[in-house]
Amino acid sequence: MLPALSAALVGVLVAGAATFVASGQTVAHLGQISLAVQDPGSPDPGTTVPEDTAATTTTEPTTEAGTSEEKSPDAPPPEQPSETEPATSADVTSPPATEPAEPPPPTTPGPQVTEEEQVVTLVNDVRTKRGCEPVRVVPELAAAAQGHSSDMADRDYFDHTTPEGVGFAERIVAAGYPNPGAENIARGQQSATQVMNSWMESDGHRANILNCQLTTIGVGLDKDGWYWTQNFGY
Repeated sequence: MLPALSAALVGVLVAGAATFVASGQTVAHLGQISLAVQDPGSPDPGTTVPEDTAATTTTEPTTEAGTSEEKSPDAPPPEQPSETEPATSADVTSPPATEPAEPPPPTTPGPQVTEEEQVVTLVNDVRTKRGCEPVRVVPELAAAAQGHSSDMADRDYFDHTTPEGVGFAERIVAAGYPNPGAENIARGQQSATQVMNSWMESDGHRANILNCQLTTIGVGLDKDGWYWTQNFGY
């Protein structure tokens, strides 16, 4: 069950909506998560792992042949007792010396999965359940998202628009991606699961994540204040 949202500031920005209008986009704030949407039909606002035992052989003890008291002239001479060689133990053959087994090489840990990658995985999990195609990571969107998270952390603000008035769509196009779609931001959540729970508890943010028309994504995180940015594109 997703935890309830803390009291917070959620900003929804939709191109062409009707509350606070600035450059064809509407903004409303409610807390520690915020979203923005770009209408694909509206004018482009900007750019962006045997023990061997010795066998001893022995011989049966030999006995002297019996002699009769009376001899027959034709009888063969009595057999002389045979001399037997003392029993000797069999030679012990030592197994050939073997080289000591080399220890297995140390295992190399796999690459660590970042929080940003975890967010993408969680996004695609819920999109698959909804019947949407997974979004693919685009470097330009990731650069735009990381830049915005770091900018908010460096300058201590929380908004889709920079202090200079640059909106999310302009930042995405400026980063080299021509088709901005939407942006979700958040602050304070200290894991991918926490931030996704927060976004999925909000109708607007969930709508961005589950918008089957959006096909690309970039995620940025600055841990100085835990500022998160999701940028989506068409």
